[in-house]
Amino acid sequence: MSIINQTLRELDARAPDAAFPGASLRPVVAIPNRERGLWAAAGVLLALVGVGVWAMWKPAAPESKIPTGPMQRVAVSPAARPVASGAPPAAAPAPVPAPPVTAAAAKQPVAVAAPPAAGQPVTDAPANARTRPIQPAAPSGAAPTMKLSPFPDEPAPVIRKKVDQPTAEEIADERYRKAMTLVRNGMESEARPLLESAIELNPGHAAAREALAALLSEAGQNGEAEAVLRDGRAVAPDNARFALSLASLQAARGDMEGAAATLRSGIGGRGVDAGYHATLAAVLVRLKRYPEAARQYELALKQQPGQGTWWMGLGMSREAQGKADDARAAYRRALAAGDLPDALVNFVRAKLVE
Repeated sequence: MSIINQTLRELDARAPDAAFPGASLRPVVAIPNRERGLWAAAGVLLALVGVGVWAMWKPAAPESKIPTGPMQRVAVSPAARPVASGAPPAAAPAPVPAPPVTAAAAKQPVAVAAPPAAGQPVTDAPANARTRPIQPAAPSGAAPTMKLSPFPDEPAPVIRKKVDQPTAEEIADERYRKAMTLVRNGMESEARPLLESAIELNPGHAAAREALAALLSEAGQNGEAEAVLRDGRAVAPDNARFALSLASLQAARGDMEGAAATLRSGIGGRGVDAGYHATLAAVLVRLKRYPEAARQYELALKQQPGQGTWWMGLGMSREAQGKADDARAAYRRALAAGDLPDALVNFVRAKLVE
Protein backbone atom coordinates (compact mmCIF):
# COMPACT_ATOMS: atom_id res chain seq x y z
CA MET A 1 0.00 0.00 0.00
CA SER A 2 1.42 3.43 -0.95
CA ILE A 3 1.89 6.28 1.50
CA ILE A 4 -0.96 8.18 -0.13
CA ASN A 5 -3.38 5.25 0.24
CA GLN A 6 -2.33 4.95 3.88
CA THR A 7 -3.06 8.66 4.33
CA LEU A 8 -6.55 8.24 2.91
CA ARG A 9 -7.20 5.24 5.15
CA GLU A 10 -6.08 7.19 8.26
CA LEU A 11 -8.24 10.17 7.29
CA ASP A 12 -11.23 7.92 6.76
CA ALA A 13 -10.75 6.47 10.23
CA ARG A 14 -10.57 9.94 11.79
CA ALA A 15 -13.57 11.32 9.90
CA PRO A 16 -16.47 12.24 12.20
CA ASP A 17 -19.59 10.19 11.68
CA ALA A 18 -22.05 12.48 13.39
CA ALA A 19 -24.65 13.94 11.09
CA PHE A 20 -24.63 17.67 10.43
CA PRO A 21 -26.61 19.38 13.24
CA GLY A 22 -29.92 20.87 11.99
CA ALA A 23 -30.91 24.45 12.58
CA SER A 24 -32.73 25.12 15.85
CA LEU A 25 -35.95 27.07 15.93
CA ARG A 26 -36.40 29.68 18.54
CA PRO A 27 -39.71 31.29 18.60
CA VAL A 28 -39.72 34.94 19.45
CA VAL A 29 -43.15 36.27 20.60
CA ALA A 30 -43.87 40.02 20.43
CA ILE A 31 -46.06 40.82 23.48
CA PRO A 32 -47.60 44.32 23.48
CA ASN A 33 -46.96 45.87 26.90
CA ARG A 34 -49.36 48.77 26.37
CA GLU A 35 -52.47 46.55 26.72
CA ARG A 36 -51.82 46.20 30.45
CA GLY A 37 -51.54 49.98 30.73
CA LEU A 38 -54.81 50.41 28.86
CA TRP A 39 -56.63 48.09 31.27
CA ALA A 40 -55.30 50.08 34.25
CA ALA A 41 -56.39 53.37 32.64
CA ALA A 42 -59.84 51.95 31.93
CA GLY A 43 -60.24 50.96 35.60
CA VAL A 44 -59.33 54.46 36.83
CA LEU A 45 -61.67 56.05 34.30
CA LEU A 46 -64.56 53.87 35.45
CA ALA A 47 -63.88 54.87 39.06
CA LEU A 48 -63.93 58.58 38.21
CA VAL A 49 -67.19 58.29 36.25
CA GLY A 50 -68.93 56.46 39.10
CA VAL A 51 -68.05 59.10 41.70
CA GLY A 52 -69.32 61.93 39.50
CA VAL A 53 -72.60 60.20 38.74
CA TRP A 54 -73.19 59.48 42.43
CA ALA A 55 -72.65 63.18 43.21
CA MET A 56 -75.22 64.16 40.55
CA TRP A 57 -77.83 61.61 41.51
CA LYS A 58 -77.63 61.88 45.34
CA PRO A 59 -81.22 62.67 46.59
CA ALA A 60 -81.97 65.65 48.80
CA ALA A 61 -82.95 64.99 52.41
CA PRO A 62 -86.77 64.80 52.92
CA GLU A 63 -88.54 67.54 54.86
CA SER A 64 -90.20 66.75 58.21
CA LYS A 65 -93.46 68.28 59.20
CA ILE A 66 -94.27 69.01 62.84
CA PRO A 67 -97.88 69.99 63.72
CA THR A 68 -98.20 73.43 65.43
CA GLY A 69 -101.94 73.69 65.51
CA PRO A 70 -105.05 71.93 64.58
CA MET A 71 -104.91 73.04 60.94
CA GLN A 72 -101.28 74.29 60.46
CA ARG A 73 -98.12 72.42 59.53
CA VAL A 74 -94.74 74.07 59.35
CA ALA A 75 -91.99 72.59 57.22
CA VAL A 76 -88.69 72.38 59.04
CA SER A 77 -85.40 70.85 58.07
CA PRO A 78 -84.14 67.70 59.72
CA ALA A 79 -81.55 69.73 61.63
CA ALA A 80 -84.30 71.78 63.36
CA ARG A 81 -86.48 68.74 64.27
CA PRO A 82 -86.58 68.08 68.02
CA VAL A 83 -85.61 64.64 69.00
CA ALA A 84 -87.44 63.04 71.87
CA SER A 85 -85.33 61.78 74.67
CA GLY A 86 -84.66 58.13 74.23
CA ALA A 87 -86.30 57.97 70.81
CA PRO A 88 -84.24 56.24 68.19
CA PRO A 89 -83.07 58.41 65.31
CA ALA A 90 -84.91 58.11 62.03
CA ALA A 91 -83.30 55.80 59.55
CA ALA A 92 -81.45 57.48 56.68
CA PRO A 93 -83.01 56.97 53.26
CA ALA A 94 -81.39 54.31 51.11
CA PRO A 95 -79.09 55.75 48.41
CA VAL A 96 -80.33 55.63 44.86
CA PRO A 97 -78.04 53.36 42.81
CA ALA A 98 -76.02 55.02 40.11
CA PRO A 99 -77.22 54.38 36.57
CA PRO A 100 -74.94 52.28 34.32
CA VAL A 101 -72.20 54.15 32.55
CA THR A 102 -71.58 53.55 28.88
CA ALA A 103 -68.25 53.82 27.09
CA ALA A 104 -69.42 56.96 25.25
CA ALA A 105 -70.52 58.69 28.48
CA ALA A 106 -67.23 57.78 30.16
CA LYS A 107 -65.30 59.76 27.59
CA GLN A 108 -67.52 62.97 27.68
CA PRO A 109 -66.94 65.74 30.26
CA VAL A 110 -70.03 66.72 32.33
CA ALA A 111 -70.78 70.30 33.37
CA VAL A 112 -70.98 70.67 37.14
CA ALA A 113 -72.24 73.99 38.54
CA ALA A 114 -70.51 75.62 41.46
CA PRO A 115 -72.48 75.45 44.76
CA PRO A 116 -74.74 78.52 45.43
CA ALA A 117 -73.79 81.09 48.00
CA ALA A 118 -75.46 81.08 51.40
CA GLY A 119 -79.01 82.39 51.24
CA GLN A 120 -79.29 82.31 47.50
CA PRO A 121 -81.79 80.02 45.73
CA VAL A 122 -80.51 77.16 43.69
CA THR A 123 -80.90 77.84 39.99
CA ASP A 124 -80.04 75.94 36.85
CA ALA A 125 -76.33 75.80 35.98
CA PRO A 126 -75.29 78.61 33.61
CA ALA A 127 -74.23 77.75 30.08
CA ASN A 128 -70.63 78.76 30.73
CA ALA A 129 -70.29 76.70 33.88
CA ARG A 130 -66.86 75.21 34.49
CA THR A 131 -66.65 71.59 33.38
CA ARG A 132 -64.63 68.76 34.81
CA PRO A 133 -64.40 65.01 34.10
CA ILE A 134 -66.86 62.80 35.94
CA GLN A 135 -65.30 60.91 38.80
CA PRO A 136 -66.25 57.24 38.33
CA ALA A 137 -67.09 55.02 41.23
CA ALA A 138 -64.52 52.57 42.48
CA PRO A 139 -64.74 49.36 40.48
CA SER A 140 -66.51 46.51 42.21
CA GLY A 141 -65.13 42.99 42.48
CA ALA A 142 -67.05 41.93 39.39
CA ALA A 143 -65.08 41.51 36.17
CA PRO A 144 -65.44 44.39 33.67
CA THR A 145 -67.99 43.79 30.96
CA MET A 146 -66.29 45.98 28.37
CA LYS A 147 -62.78 46.75 27.21
CA LEU A 148 -61.85 50.41 26.77
CA SER A 149 -58.96 50.58 24.35
CA PRO A 150 -57.95 53.23 21.82
CA PHE A 151 -56.67 50.38 19.66
CA PRO A 152 -59.76 48.28 18.90
CA ASP A 153 -58.25 46.83 15.73
CA GLU A 154 -54.86 45.95 17.20
CA PRO A 155 -53.57 42.73 15.58
CA ALA A 156 -52.77 39.63 17.57
CA PRO A 157 -49.14 38.99 18.62
CA VAL A 158 -47.00 37.65 15.80
CA ILE A 159 -44.75 34.63 16.42
CA ARG A 160 -41.56 34.75 14.41
CA LYS A 161 -39.17 31.84 14.06
CA LYS A 162 -35.44 32.49 14.01
CA VAL A 163 -33.31 29.94 12.18
CA ASP A 164 -29.62 29.70 13.09
CA GLN A 165 -27.54 29.58 9.93
CA PRO A 166 -24.61 27.09 9.87
CA THR A 167 -21.13 28.57 10.12
CA ALA A 168 -18.48 28.26 7.42
CA GLU A 169 -16.64 25.68 9.54
CA GLU A 170 -19.77 23.55 9.87
CA ILE A 171 -20.43 23.67 6.11
CA ALA A 172 -16.79 22.72 5.46
CA ASP A 173 -17.12 19.71 7.80
CA GLU A 174 -20.28 18.58 6.03
CA ARG A 175 -18.66 18.79 2.60
CA TYR A 176 -15.59 16.94 3.84
CA ARG A 177 -17.78 14.09 5.13
CA LYS A 178 -19.62 13.89 1.83
CA ALA A 179 -16.30 13.81 -0.03
CA MET A 180 -14.98 10.94 2.09
CA THR A 181 -18.17 9.00 1.44
CA LEU A 182 -17.58 9.44 -2.29
CA VAL A 183 -13.94 8.31 -1.91
CA ARG A 184 -15.06 5.13 -0.13
CA ASN A 185 -17.40 4.47 -3.06
CA GLY A 186 -14.62 4.95 -5.61
CA MET A 187 -15.88 8.36 -6.83
CA GLU A 188 -12.67 10.37 -6.40
CA SER A 189 -13.41 12.82 -9.23
CA GLU A 190 -16.69 13.85 -7.57
CA ALA A 191 -14.99 14.12 -4.18
CA ARG A 192 -12.31 16.58 -5.25
CA PRO A 193 -14.61 19.62 -5.79
CA LEU A 194 -16.14 19.07 -2.36
CA LEU A 195 -12.71 18.99 -0.72
CA GLU A 196 -11.64 22.12 -2.56
CA SER A 197 -14.82 23.88 -1.45
CA ALA A 198 -14.26 22.78 2.16
CA ILE A 199 -10.73 24.22 2.11
CA GLU A 200 -11.98 27.47 0.59
CA LEU A 201 -14.53 27.84 3.40
CA ASN A 202 -12.11 26.78 6.14
CA PRO A 203 -8.44 27.08 5.09
CA GLY A 204 -7.37 25.45 8.35
CA HIS A 205 -9.30 22.21 7.69
CA ALA A 206 -6.33 19.84 7.98
CA ALA A 207 -8.16 16.62 7.10
CA ALA A 208 -9.61 18.11 3.91
CA ARG A 209 -6.16 19.29 2.82
CA GLU A 210 -4.56 15.92 3.47
CA ALA A 211 -7.31 14.10 1.60
CA LEU A 212 -7.14 16.45 -1.37
CA ALA A 213 -3.34 16.17 -1.53
CA ALA A 214 -3.62 12.36 -1.47
CA LEU A 215 -6.17 12.35 -4.33
CA LEU A 216 -4.03 14.71 -6.41
CA SER A 217 -0.94 12.56 -5.84
CA GLU A 218 -2.80 9.38 -6.79
CA ALA A 219 -3.84 11.14 -10.00
CA GLY A 220 -0.17 11.94 -10.75
CA GLN A 221 -0.50 15.63 -9.89
CA ASN A 222 2.26 15.76 -7.29
CA GLY A 223 3.00 19.44 -7.94
CA GLU A 224 -0.58 20.44 -7.17
CA ALA A 225 -0.57 18.15 -4.13
CA GLU A 226 2.60 19.77 -2.76
CA ALA A 227 1.07 23.23 -3.31
CA VAL A 228 -1.98 22.25 -1.25
CA LEU A 229 0.25 21.05 1.59
CA ARG A 230 2.53 24.10 1.49
CA ASP A 231 -0.48 26.36 1.78
CA GLY A 232 -1.58 24.25 4.73
CA ARG A 233 1.78 24.77 6.45
CA ALA A 234 1.46 28.51 5.93
CA VAL A 235 -2.01 28.50 7.52
CA ALA A 236 -1.12 26.08 10.36
CA PRO A 237 2.68 25.90 10.75
CA ASP A 238 2.37 23.87 13.97
CA ASN A 239 0.53 21.01 12.23
CA ALA A 240 3.19 18.33 11.79
CA ARG A 241 0.99 16.19 9.53
CA PHE A 242 1.33 18.74 6.72
CA ALA A 243 5.11 18.45 7.04
CA LEU A 244 4.95 14.64 7.02
CA SER A 245 2.77 14.47 3.90
CA LEU A 246 4.82 17.08 2.08
CA ALA A 247 8.10 15.32 2.95
CA SER A 248 6.70 12.02 1.66
CA LEU A 249 5.96 13.64 -1.71
CA GLN A 250 9.40 15.25 -1.79
CA ALA A 251 11.08 11.91 -1.05
CA ALA A 252 8.96 10.21 -3.73
CA ARG A 253 10.40 12.53 -6.38
CA GLY A 254 13.98 12.08 -5.03
CA ASP A 255 14.37 15.32 -3.08
CA MET A 256 15.80 13.77 0.09
CA GLU A 257 17.42 16.96 1.33
CA GLY A 258 14.13 18.85 0.98
CA ALA A 259 12.23 16.04 2.71
CA ALA A 260 14.68 15.97 5.63
CA ALA A 261 14.50 19.75 6.01
CA THR A 262 10.69 19.68 5.95
CA LEU A 263 10.54 16.95 8.58
CA ARG A 264 13.06 18.65 10.86
CA SER A 265 11.07 21.87 10.73
CA GLY A 266 7.96 20.07 11.96
CA ILE A 267 9.51 18.18 14.88
CA GLY A 268 8.08 20.52 17.52
CA GLY A 269 4.57 20.64 16.04
CA ARG A 270 1.32 18.83 16.78
CA GLY A 271 1.00 15.27 15.49
CA VAL A 272 4.63 14.16 15.79
CA ASP A 273 4.32 10.42 16.50
CA ALA A 274 6.31 7.22 16.01
CA GLY A 275 5.66 7.16 12.28
CA TYR A 276 6.96 10.70 11.95
CA HIS A 277 10.28 9.78 13.60
CA ALA A 278 10.58 6.61 11.51
CA THR A 279 9.99 8.52 8.25
CA LEU A 280 12.68 11.04 9.13
CA ALA A 281 15.03 8.18 10.08
CA ALA A 282 14.50 6.44 6.70
CA VAL A 283 15.24 9.70 4.84
CA LEU A 284 18.42 10.17 6.91
CA VAL A 285 19.57 6.63 6.08
CA ARG A 286 19.23 7.51 2.37
CA LEU A 287 21.36 10.59 3.07
CA LYS A 288 23.88 8.41 4.98
CA ARG A 289 23.45 10.37 8.17
CA TYR A 290 23.49 7.26 10.31
CA PRO A 291 23.94 8.61 13.86
CA GLU A 292 20.96 10.91 13.46
CA ALA A 293 18.98 8.14 11.74
CA ALA A 294 19.68 5.73 14.64
CA ARG A 295 18.48 8.33 17.10
CA GLN A 296 15.18 8.81 15.22
CA TYR A 297 14.63 5.02 15.01
CA GLU A 298 15.15 4.73 18.75
CA LEU A 299 12.55 7.43 19.38
CA ALA A 300 10.09 5.63 17.12
CA LEU A 301 10.67 2.21 18.72
CA LYS A 302 10.13 3.57 22.21
CA GLN A 303 6.55 4.30 21.17
CA GLN A 304 5.96 1.20 19.01
CA PRO A 305 8.53 -1.52 19.79
CA GLY A 306 6.85 -4.17 17.64
CA GLN A 307 7.75 -2.71 14.20
CA GLY A 308 10.19 -5.10 12.47
CA THR A 309 11.15 -2.72 9.64
CA TRP A 310 12.20 -0.05 12.12
CA TRP A 311 14.41 -2.56 13.97
CA MET A 312 15.98 -3.47 10.67
CA GLY A 313 16.65 0.22 9.90
CA LEU A 314 18.19 0.66 13.34
CA GLY A 315 20.44 -2.37 12.70
CA MET A 316 21.60 -0.90 9.38
CA SER A 317 22.35 2.48 11.02
CA ARG A 318 24.38 0.86 13.81
CA GLU A 319 26.23 -1.38 11.37
CA ALA A 320 27.21 1.65 9.29
CA GLN A 321 28.67 3.24 12.44
CA GLY A 322 30.77 0.11 13.09
CA LYS A 323 28.63 -1.07 16.05
CA ALA A 324 28.40 -4.74 15.02
CA ASP A 325 27.03 -6.11 18.30
CA ASP A 326 24.33 -3.45 18.52
CA ALA A 327 23.46 -4.11 14.89
CA ARG A 328 23.05 -7.87 15.46
CA ALA A 329 20.81 -7.23 18.46
CA ALA A 330 18.61 -4.98 16.33
CA TYR A 331 18.45 -7.55 13.51
CA ARG A 332 17.34 -10.26 15.91
CA ARG A 333 14.56 -8.00 17.19
CA ALA A 334 13.49 -7.41 13.61
CA LEU A 335 13.04 -11.14 12.98
CA ALA A 336 11.26 -11.62 16.31
CA ALA A 337 8.66 -8.98 15.38
CA GLY A 338 7.35 -11.39 12.70
CA ASP A 339 6.01 -8.69 10.35
CA LEU A 340 8.87 -8.47 7.83
CA PRO A 341 8.18 -9.28 4.17
CA ASP A 342 9.95 -12.37 2.83
CA ALA A 343 12.55 -10.36 0.93
CA LEU A 344 13.53 -8.44 4.08
CA VAL A 345 13.56 -11.63 6.17
CA ASN A 346 16.22 -13.10 3.91
CA PHE A 347 18.21 -9.84 4.06
CA VAL A 348 18.21 -9.81 7.88
CA ARG A 349 19.14 -13.48 8.12
CA ALA A 350 22.10 -12.89 5.83
CA LYS A 351 23.26 -10.05 8.07
CA LEU A 352 23.15 -12.35 11.12
CA VAL A 353 25.24 -15.00 9.36
CA GLU A 354 28.01 -12.56 8.44
